[in-house]
Amino acid sequence: MAVFLTLVMQLLKSVIRDTPLEPVARRVYRSLAFTDQNAIYDRQTIQVLKHHLKDDSVCIDIGTHRGEILLEMMTIAPRGRHFAFEPIAHLAASLRRRFPQTHIYELALSHRCGEIEFQYVVNDPGYSGIQRRIYHLPEPQIQTIVVQTNRLDNIIPPDVPVSFIKIDIEGAEYLAMCGGVETIKRNRPIIVFEAGKESTSCYGINPEQIFDFLENECQLRVSTMKRWLQGESSFSRKQFCEHFNQALDYYFIAYPSS
Repeated sequence: MAVFLTLVMQLLKSVIRDTPLEPVARRVYRSLAFTDQNAIYDRQTIQVLKHHLKDDSVCIDIGTHRGEILLEMMTIAPRGRHFAFEPIAHLAASLRRRFPQTHIYELALSHRCGEIEFQYVVNDPGYSGIQRRIYHLPEPQIQTIVVQTNRLDNIIPPDVPVSFIKIDIEGAEYLAMCGGVETIKRNRPIIVFEAGKESTSCYGINPEQIFDFLENECQLRVSTMKRWLQGESSFSRKQFCEHFNQALDYYFIAYPSS
């Protein structure tokens, strides 16, 4: 994929620049680059799971989609309890069929309970979320549906020792964290989460809020998965904000200091 992206950029520079095809070519390039980076983050997430989980670890998958990461959680921690959250009805139904031993909730986790309008992207459901975001799609087909919302703290029993949480809900990750603040503070799990200007900022959330919540409220350090896997130091507040604002990364890890 990296070689193909390089060829696309060379073609853009040499042939298409300043022609009517340039905007289309740039959209294609951004879409392919985004897909390639997602695959890298998925591989890093699996490495974190293998490094951190025991065979009986408790995991939470928020924004389960089709269950790719949930499957890895269950494979690495087969004796653990697993909780999965997916608000799109047909995806949640499919997850129940595939993972009957897992707690599947047809919910959009947030900082409050009730019903809310939800932006379902028909031609790429992985982009779906409570708010519209910047899409790496030429023509996103969006349907507004109504889904149930709840707080993670209302669902996870206090005596369940949560070890790992993955949150990928297209910009609403901070809201889900706020709705699970007691669960996070009680367990201090590793959290792998998405956060970026093209999604998070559409909710009016800035990187300072995320960093301060995790570092000060939850006593968790923040970094990238790559840095964590290599044993490098965590981010300062300034470093995290730079990575967020400059789009150097859009997937991060929060973890306890010991």
